Amino acid sequence: MICIRLIAVDRRPTRLAMHLTDHDLRQLDRDALSRLGEEAVRRLAERLLADLKDARDRLNQDSRNSSRPPGSDSVYRQPRAGSERDPPTDTTPDEPPTVAVGETEETAEAGDDGAPVAKAPSGAAAPAARRPGRQPGAPGFGRTQKLTVNAVLDHWPARCAACDEPFAAEPVAQAYGGYDEIEVLPADPNAPGLRLWVTQHRFWEAQCGCGHCSRYQPPRAVVLPEWEGARVDAQQMLGPRLAGLIVMLCLRYRLSRAKVQELLWELLGLQLSAGLLDQTIRQSAGQVAPVEDLLLEEIERAGLLHLDETPWRESGLLLWLWVFNAVTTVVYFIGARSAEIFINALQGGFAGCLMSDGYAVYRSYLNRIRCLAHLLRKARGLAEATCRHTSQVGQQLLDLLGALMQATQAARDGPSEDLAEQQAPNLAQLKALCERHQNSPFAKLGEFCREMLNDWEAIIRPLLDPSLPLTNHAAERLLRHWVIARRLSFGTRSEQGTRAFALLASIIDTCRARKVSAWDYLSTALQAGRQGLPMPPLPAVSVGG
Repeated sequence: MICIRLIAVDRRPTRLAMHLTDHDLRQLDRDALSRLGEEAVRRLAERLLADLKDARDRLNQDSRNSSRPPGSDSVYRQPRAGSERDPPTDTTPDEPPTVAVGETEETAEAGDDGAPVAKAPSGAAAPAARRPGRQPGAPGFGRTQKLTVNAVLDHWPARCAACDEPFAAEPVAQAYGGYDEIEVLPADPNAPGLRLWVTQHRFWEAQCGCGHCSRYQPPRAVVLPEWEGARVDAQQMLGPRLAGLIVMLCLRYRLSRAKVQELLWELLGLQLSAGLLDQTIRQSAGQVAPVEDLLLEEIERAGLLHLDETPWRESGLLLWLWVFNAVTTVVYFIGARSAEIFINALQGGFAGCLMSDGYAVYRSYLNRIRCLAHLLRKARGLAEATCRHTSQVGQQLLDLLGALMQATQAARDGPSEDLAEQQAPNLAQLKALCERHQNSPFAKLGEFCREMLNDWEAIIRPLLDPSLPLTNHAAERLLRHWVIARRLSFGTRSEQGTRAFALLASIIDTCRARKVSAWDYLSTALQAGRQGLPMPPLPAVSVGG
């Protein structure tokens, strides 16, 4: 018995693919359009319109209107830094302002669900902005954990404040104050591991034979104006090593305040509030603030400086995190993306060679090297463009730049005094190509060629001295760590918090570059800062570290 299977055939016209591929777009130009009939051009325009709308919808997606995580949101959509660093007064510091597309901060503000809501009329009284943290009148919370005191340390006045004579062997005295200090003991080979040590400091007053009663005065640090409000004296509940550990956990290891709380409880059995952890970071920065001058002195003496910047948020305000890397010294600044940061940081004392990207501000410094990795990425983007002409020119630029980099790297193994002369034909071809297309109707191609011509001397400088670096990877690698921290924390929330972050990050990465313990140096600097003593010198480079 023979079975015949009938197959239904759909004879309806097959619908064309909605999206045009890159292969299709590379073949489309003005000549190709001129060869199409009117009806074919109309159908093609419909498909291009559909592609454009779909691409625009994808471009406008963020964490508010899609399943994308908040860390994927573009920092460039935040308000830009203006003349004032403070956030707008009509938004609360607790949440960054959310402004609808096409509106400004003056016309719209965000509701609880993230959707724009109408603002109150200009004549109505605006609600008072809620400050972060404990509100005025709210009940406070004291420490509930009681720790056993391991040692008692008495502090006596050295001499009589009236007659300036030393006290008798056993003067009439009584304790009038003090505090408990929680500290982490240094590593001990005989007892490895972290251990807490609680020291009770007692302040005494003594009566001299002249009848005057003198009190011990604890040392106080010099409070710089920008650190007003952060206690920087010696009377701190957390010792220098414990404070340094908290700084390392929050910055270097990118842990949130809640995770640091959990870690301290699991490892040390210590309960600390999130507010105390945050206060410790700002206080620590205020205590080691003079180290910044030591770092800037090292930067000015450097022979080679890598410089780069990346966006940073301060309570929703768009700022920039700058890095100045002098091989074994790292300095961070957070501020507006302008020449002011660049000029003020170097203060006219830097005479070395500057490695940077194509930001126009850097062009004021003549002794500069241009990062070729940035140019290679841009040339590769042109080579992969859907425009056939742009793709062909981009591939030529990419090949010439790659040849120059390979020749420079080869010259390092076998130095050649006439490297620039050997590469003269390639340089002439590259420059002629840029000059020919600097006014190209294709915007990206014209911009790239003009950028090459503006930075020409900085681009070819490694040919004159092959020992110079070809890329700015040293600065980019340093920023990569803090870019991840920005995605996790969404930046900082106050000007003092921003300064603390940049200063402590500078100290940590400088110690890492010198292969020494950042925790040890922070602890030593914190101890000196609390006592009002000069900062310890920057650690020397550890050769075998």
